[in-house]
Amino acid sequence: MKIILQLLVAFGFLVGISSCQQGNTESSSSLPQKEGLSWEDQKFSMFIHWGIYSIPAGIWNGEQISGYSEQIKGHAKIPTNKYRQLTKQFNPIHWNPDSVALLAKAAGMKSVVITAKHHDGFCLFDSKYTDFDVVDATPYKNDIIKGLSDACRKQGIDFGVYFSIIDWDFPGAMPFESTRNCDSIPPAHHQYNLNQVRELLTNYGEISELWFDMGAPTPEQSKEIADLVKSLQPNCMVSSRLWNDQGDFIVMGDNKKAQLKMGVPWQSPASMFHETWSYRSWQERPSVASKIEEKVQDLVAVVSSGGNYLLNIGPRGDGSIVPFERDVLLGIGNWLEVNGEAIYATDAFPVESQEWGYVTSKPGKLFLNVLSSSAEDSIVVKNLEGKFSKAYSLVNSDNPLPIQKSNSGVSIAVNNAHLGIDPVSVIVLEYDQRETIYQPSSLVSLGKDGTYALNGDNAEKYFSTSGTSYITRTNRVVKMKWYVPKSDMQNMKVNINYQSLNAEPLVLLVNGKSHELDDQQQSLNQQLTTIDLNQNQINEIELVQKNNCCPHKDLAIDAVSLVIH
Repeated sequence: MKIILQLLVAFGFLVGISSCQQGNTESSSSLPQKEGLSWEDQKFSMFIHWGIYSIPAGIWNGEQISGYSEQIKGHAKIPTNKYRQLTKQFNPIHWNPDSVALLAKAAGMKSVVITAKHHDGFCLFDSKYTDFDVVDATPYKNDIIKGLSDACRKQGIDFGVYFSIIDWDFPGAMPFESTRNCDSIPPAHHQYNLNQVRELLTNYGEISELWFDMGAPTPEQSKEIADLVKSLQPNCMVSSRLWNDQGDFIVMGDNKKAQLKMGVPWQSPASMFHETWSYRSWQERPSVASKIEEKVQDLVAVVSSGGNYLLNIGPRGDGSIVPFERDVLLGIGNWLEVNGEAIYATDAFPVESQEWGYVTSKPGKLFLNVLSSSAEDSIVVKNLEGKFSKAYSLVNSDNPLPIQKSNSGVSIAVNNAHLGIDPVSVIVLEYDQRETIYQPSSLVSLGKDGTYALNGDNAEKYFSTSGTSYITRTNRVVKMKWYVPKSDMQNMKVNINYQSLNAEPLVLLVNGKSHELDDQQQSLNQQLTTIDLNQNQINEIELVQKNNCCPHKDLAIDAVSLVIH
């Protein structure tokens, strides 16, 4: 037979009156080893947009300014000399980094990322390369980044920084014009960026991620910054908005989720309100309960697709946290305290989204995240098969829920009184992990000629995004995957035939085992080693790049076929 192949408890968090204390800086050479969850397993983090733009809070000369309020300098066309005068008012006596770190922890967030420098060029850290920073230019005089990094470290959560590649204040940058965000980076500006990145990665302990944004650097500039980051802190994750394929993880568009299967780590950045990221005094706010529901459902949607969720808050100019945003975070934290097992360190599950909600997984367990709007007497999990030992709600594990298998999948009788708390209830479905329990929608059927025919049309495609700036991003296929049914076929010889539009070497993975292909040819007809197919689990066959240093590079496959005989 042949097989032919042609992805805090409401701690009060009034963020009390306490100044950020300065201290000795810590060299990156003495950084402790990372502990706890890896970046990909954290799933939920805090974003903070805060700076001198928080003082006008979306109003200039008595007029409400639309557009993101952190970009008010551009939207209101404020001259640089007038905008710089805001530093004289920046004295955030209500900023308490310890309370902020505790709030993040109570919300179930595993890291904090703050705007060390946004597009306006104002630095929340003490930079020796400019006086336009919190220590030199404001009456506050304390290094915000130092205080918050120390506070996060005390609470055992990771700390990251946002850094804008463009700068509307630096004299060596492109001349400031309105809200132009995709400027090229002149040599003097690039060196300035390198200097400040070095400061951030040298003076503030371990940085979990460097969240670059905007600009249109050259490929050489992007690579030089990425190389600097890795030379100083190899474990620091770099965002894709460094551009030119230099990021460790892909950042979706603002408030966007992945619409395609992603073949690389990714993150969804979300603002509390789509209209702005920084504090806006005239922002309309719905009920706290409705916002908690919105954000919890967004969290499970992102995580069920394999992503991380980065949720933003915008402190006021005086450093206080808006009570509405605090209460929303604590509400999410209450939900995660009960249901966190269904979020942290989970994987996406290879079944399509269900009408009632989303599925996350761990070995031996499926977590069925049922939306409150989908409550029924029973739910059906489509495309499941195999042995299931029990089902129960996370809030009531002692009350088993009846399971019934059918041709369409698995039906679970739901007792709404035992489901859990709004806005998402979690049912755990335990199974025997020695067997495949899902039926992929793309499972290839056996042909009448006794062969399996797999090709580009029936492959499951996994993507990354690539581009030189925010407005040039495109999707690229970085992995092709096929599912072949369980089989007792052993000692099968494999021939592969493909045409590639580039000369990058590829690797074939058969149930996780790597088989290297000839890396000298763009058009390849090659026999591989002997393989055995699984008898108890669906076979997974993948075509990926051999070189992991550029995970965003397009496979550029024009045609492919694989013969197992």
